[in-house]
Amino acid sequence: MIAGYREDIDWLRAIAVLAVVAFHFEVPPAYGGYVGVDIFFVISGYLISGIIQSELKADSFSFARFYERRVRRLLPALYAMVALTAIPAFHFLLTSERAEFFRSVAAVVTFTSNFFFYFQAGYFDHAAVEKPLLHTWSLAVEEQFYLALPLLLFAVMRIARGSRLALPVTLGALTLISFVFGLSLMRNDATANAFFMSPPRAWEFLIGSIVALPSVPLLRHVLLRAAVRALALVLLAIAVFGLRKESPFPGWNALLPCAGAALFIWAGIGVPTKVRGRFSPFNLIKFFGQISYSLYLWHWPLFTFTRFSKASLTLGPGEKVTLFALTVAISYLSWRAIEQPFRQRRLAPTPVAGFGLAGVASILLLAAGVAGYAASRTPSDTDRVAAELETYDNADRYKPSYRFGECFQPASGTFGEACLAVVSGKTNVLLWGDSYAAQYYDGLHRNVDPARVNILQATQPACMPTLDAAAQFTAYCRSFATQMQAFFTAHKVDLVIIAGDWLEYSRPPHYDGMIADLKKTIAALTPSGARVVVAGPAVQFRSELPSMLIRAHLRGVEAKADDFVRPDIFDLDQKMRSALPDSEQFTYLSVLDAACPARQCPITLDGDVPIAWDHAHLTTEGSDYVMGKLVPKLGLVGP
Repeated sequence: MIAGYREDIDWLRAIAVLAVVAFHFEVPPAYGGYVGVDIFFVISGYLISGIIQSELKADSFSFARFYERRVRRLLPALYAMVALTAIPAFHFLLTSERAEFFRSVAAVVTFTSNFFFYFQAGYFDHAAVEKPLLHTWSLAVEEQFYLALPLLLFAVMRIARGSRLALPVTLGALTLISFVFGLSLMRNDATANAFFMSPPRAWEFLIGSIVALPSVPLLRHVLLRAAVRALALVLLAIAVFGLRKESPFPGWNALLPCAGAALFIWAGIGVPTKVRGRFSPFNLIKFFGQISYSLYLWHWPLFTFTRFSKASLTLGPGEKVTLFALTVAISYLSWRAIEQPFRQRRLAPTPVAGFGLAGVASILLLAAGVAGYAASRTPSDTDRVAAELETYDNADRYKPSYRFGECFQPASGTFGEACLAVVSGKTNVLLWGDSYAAQYYDGLHRNVDPARVNILQATQPACMPTLDAAAQFTAYCRSFATQMQAFFTAHKVDLVIIAGDWLEYSRPPHYDGMIADLKKTIAALTPSGARVVVAGPAVQFRSELPSMLIRAHLRGVEAKADDFVRPDIFDLDQKMRSALPDSEQFTYLSVLDAACPARQCPITLDGDVPIAWDHAHLTTEGSDYVMGKLVPKLGLVGP
């Protein structure tokens, strides 16, 4: 047995860091891997609280010694990562991005990264992928917690000396206050505040602190410990594999990983760590737990800059595996050559040396940040091109052309007369689907004769356009299907154009179900005399098109369709064409055949306008171009 060491804490660290890495490396199905940060918060709360409580009881606690340990634990590897990350920043970042990078360096040194990135793009925004130091927001939150917790524990244990309830009541009350505060922020559309700021995140650390209380009972029965740990793993798995970027977070959803982490830790209290054989699989898990801090530090900048080196801004499976291996190797070197020597006092052995070296390094990094920012303030020609391209990468710009709030995601949840009014004496065309249908409205409107064609629109984001309400995954999508059933029962239109994000709806194992639902819907609509058209997969790109164009311009490489366009859309197009054969009242319309002759999709249009403003949704110019190709195939009269 190994006294004083808890191997299971390293297991939990391994789960946390591998979940975060899998999420950032975009490895399915770890869509909720970002909860690894919350797991780390619980671990930190438990360990730090346990250390402080034991030292206070032994009357050996010292603020100087506590912060010296934190400095040795956190700063050397962090500062090394920041300094080395500045090197590729000069090659891969725009001048304006370098200026922001060096400002973020100052935020790292002053423990204010969470504030800095709070005022930037959100953590889940695509622009966040282009910020090499974004992940340091969580370290800032942790460092701020380290400033507050020792003072809190010291005050409570000294003031309420002898009271066994003072500390549990205080920690419990603060946990509840912090959690409720976070919920209130999310209810008031202040999700970024709830995500990045310390007060609404404090409850996650405090849950760990509560588990560290001496009054928490031990789980003495082996089967009970196993059951609690199994429950903990189930909760962690639900969070990592069940949550999505779109899931409200933190709030209630953060309870899953935090409760799982707390239960996992609780199940191991008082259990001696076994001596493992050299080839035990637990050693591999422990290894990732030991290097977890360096692995967390290095994985994000390495992923960011590797993406920038690719024209498509995406990495294939093989490239991700290679990058992960490289990241592990660098992280191991960081742990072995930087973390361990400082923590074991082989470098800067005395407190004075430790604080002195940290102070000098902080000053040098701040000075480098100021100098780098000053040198990066003058925009280059590439920055001016990027600024123009970035004006297209703006969802708000396209809301009017999508008829947002009215015929696309109506504010009331119901489509009114302005969207679904049938006009006698005209050809009534219904555009039905999700955002991939809404993007066609503006182009359709421009390419038909309004005196002879009446366009109806019913589009709801992320809702597959079929009549089977039971097959829809969300309540508002089921409501949408029910509304459309009622509409088709009461009205007759001449042409129904069904369009959607077929690539998303057909993800394994859902393809067969999607085709079956489409066939049922087509069969239900055609007896009314309406002609039904399913518009196949839209043009989709490997990443945000404006961002890819910016990086191509920065690197001086030609923007090629083969590098930019997703190849799997063509395979799905052929598959859907075979599964949905044409009939007298039904037509499968290949958008790709019309818009991308010989599989060469246009990337920009006249005036260097991107055809899409993100990875797939068309700009107004793109919509005009695509519908200009499709309207003749739909048999509609042009203007």
